[in-house]
Amino acid sequence: MKETKLPRETVEKALSLASLVLEFGQTNRVTHYPDGVTLESDTDHTVMLGIIACAFAKEHAPHLDTGKIAEFALVHDLVEVYAKDTPMFGMKNEAYTKDKEERESLALERIKREYDSVFPWIAETIEEYESLKTPEARFVKVFDKVLPKLVHILNRGVTVKSLGHTRQSTTEFHEYQYEKIKAGYGGDQPEALDLLWAAHLLSDEMLAELEPLWNDQ
Repeated sequence: MKETKLPRETVEKALSLASLVLEFGQTNRVTHYPDGVTLESDTDHTVMLGIIACAFAKEHAPHLDTGKIAEFALVHDLVEVYAKDTPMFGMKNEAYTKDKEERESLALERIKREYDSVFPWIAETIEEYESLKTPEARFVKVFDKVLPKLVHILNRGVTVKSLGHTRQSTTEFHEYQYEKIKAGYGGDQPEALDLLWAAHLLSDEMLAELEPLWNDQ
């Protein structure tokens, strides 16, 4: 059998990384599949983000580098394999947001310790994304807020209801979120902001239709 020229550490880290990605695929989010039962995984979300963001950018933001968009989408939530998912609805709470940031910072440090010696691209790309210094990073960050709304529409509001939210509280949060993003990192991403607002409007239409039915159940 022909021997490999690769260092043993490289092969072992590739195996470890494969295990990490499988674990990532078993990390659940709070959002549901259209069946209203199955929880969306971080892998589902990551693939959805990469495909939709790249496809949208090609048509509506061709000045952006879709290669970078794909890279950022691939790793943007990888820290959740250790930090776990944090539902968006609590983001108006400062302590809630701080706790999320601390957990994700510790998770990133762990990823660095485990993989930087062989695969530094992983942590470097996460840090580049989180710095929001490039338009591609900011674009992906906005799109990351679009996707939960699309999934809420597909599952007909099951997640919104299960978290104890109403049409009013959901709409208020979405409008708060939109204005905050527009005034901050998303201000130079008008195309992505347009989709974020459109997703909010569709979500509100869906909740307006379904909420009266919830009250009858």
